[in-house]
Amino acid sequence: MSSTFINAFYLWHTTIERANARHWLWEASVGFDSPEFETNDLGRLTNADGVETSAQLEYRETVPGSWYRGYAFQVGQDNEWNFAGERQSGSIEAGLEVEWPNFWSTEVGASLDFRSQDMRLTRGGPSMERPRGWSTEVEVESTNTSRIRGDVSAEYGRSEDGGLEFSAGAGITLQPGSRWQLSIGPEYEREVDTQQYVETRVGGTDATFGSRYIFGHIDRSTYATEIRLNYTFQPDLTLEFYGEPFAASGRYARLGELTAARARALRTYGTDGTTVTILEDGQRLVTDGAERFTLDNEDFNVRSFRSNVVLRWEWRPGSLLYLVWQQDREAEGPPGARSTLGDMFSSLGTRGDHFFAIKATFWVSGS
Repeated sequence: MSSTFINAFYLWHTTIERANARHWLWEASVGFDSPEFETNDLGRLTNADGVETSAQLEYRETVPGSWYRGYAFQVGQDNEWNFAGERQSGSIEAGLEVEWPNFWSTEVGASLDFRSQDMRLTRGGPSMERPRGWSTEVEVESTNTSRIRGDVSAEYGRSEDGGLEFSAGAGITLQPGSRWQLSIGPEYEREVDTQQYVETRVGGTDATFGSRYIFGHIDRSTYATEIRLNYTFQPDLTLEFYGEPFAASGRYARLGELTAARARALRTYGTDGTTVTILEDGQRLVTDGAERFTLDNEDFNVRSFRSNVVLRWEWRPGSLLYLVWQQDREAEGPPGARSTLGDMFSSLGTRGDHFFAIKATFWVSGS
């Protein structure tokens, strides 16, 4: 007697939930993506080799009380392992949403991320560990029925390796009349990423299969403001404006190579028998025993301003004329210098390209 075993590949996800109740709602799901699962023939492949579980529990109150119109509290978890039992992601989250008697709302949330393995960090090399981290966020939003609407939000998080994530933003929308509306949304973000991929070189140890997977700490700062203005002259004649001044910088430090597969520790250049020399152009000359190599200076400092102005005229039913003016301005500052709020505003005066376009459509009726 003989038998043949055929390797199977499969994708299976299932969810069960309670979505119709006054107070207690819940949801649980599980999914399997077999290691052999391949969807390239369909033109889509995000990941495979995963066992995913998630669950969420929510308590809500929809009957208004003395100090609230409604509220909801949620806790949940998301986890994924590969078929070898290595955690690919994992987190626990909790959040509270409250709608106040004046129809304003407040949301507060927190999450804890577990250590996990990431197969993408080395860009095709061995798996690398992600550090444990946490974050918290808060958002306050005004009622949507007012002619003046706004919101503010902030998020802060840290990782056990010194990573940092901080962002703050606000938005205001003015609609004093039926003809025009103005929206302004400034945002600031500061991020310190301790696992920013730089490049891969030969000459590594057996622990990393003969290659050097080089990473660094990057300190990024970003300022941006979205501005939108819509004005209606007549129902068939409108003017729309969109603009975004922007400034961003990034500075690298503590470059080093991965010490071993599935680890997250770096052998920082300048320690452990290695030396680093900063060259005139900002490149780093690394000496490791008898081997020497250079790393490009990846620091950046950029600012830009992009805008669109569109005049739309429906000169006859179904026939439209568009007049478009687009600006694309950009400039670079000293690499390594941190961007400031002034850099964002100075982007308005940088040099750039201007584009003008005219588009017309004509509706031909068959009657």
